[in-house]
Amino acid sequence: MANAATATFSGRSIITARLKGSGTEPKNIGWGTGTVTGSANSDVNMFNPATEGRVAGTSSMISTSFLADTYQVVGSITCLNAGKTITEAGLFDSVTNGPQTTLAATVASAGTTVFPLGAPVGPTVGNFYAQIGNEVVLVTAGQNTTSVSVVRAQLGSVAAANYPAGTSFTPGGDGGAYSLATVGGATAAWTPALGGSLFAHADFAGIAVSVNDSINFTFRDQFA
Repeated sequence: MANAATATFSGRSIITARLKGSGTEPKNIGWGTGTVTGSANSDVNMFNPATEGRVAGTSSMISTSFLADTYQVVGSITCLNAGKTITEAGLFDSVTNGPQTTLAATVASAGTTVFPLGAPVGPTVGNFYAQIGNEVVLVTAGQNTTSVSVVRAQLGSVAAANYPAGTSFTPGGDGGAYSLATVGGATAAWTPALGGSLFAHADFAGIAVSVNDSINFTFRDQFA
């Protein structure tokens, strides 16, 4: 049973794009080991993606309450590296894992707008979103350096008062490079080749896996 499962704002952007005949089908499954819970519409990536590659699932339209009212993706991921506890899964429009880093030092205030990173991450130019815990931030300066300037609490998320060193900082998409927000006159965009966009996100009670163990995932997005 999921703690929380949601179709994200970027996922809804993907739906709109597909209706317009553009974009890539969001059928690629990834998993993660994040320690926070509460998947939300604002999420642009998982809380802590694991190193295994994403897996292209099998998609179909099924009937839940009405004719073909549900988009379904089914796929299995196998633990290829060290054993771990899986606590989340996501559905993406790119099969390629995105870049990821961690905080190099503690961010001790919800008002902090410069984040120290352990390694450069993301594109060298242009604003982009990133997931840190339950919060989404917009990187507006210092792109691809170890010190980035951010606008906090984006897409309806809430700024946290404290992030310890080592907290995952993971860029994410906005529906396949479709603009979602304008901050200071600049829009956020993202490149599918650098991780794509998170269509759906679910977190759940931890499932311990050893090397060669697999988990089979089924995602369903039902139109109300």
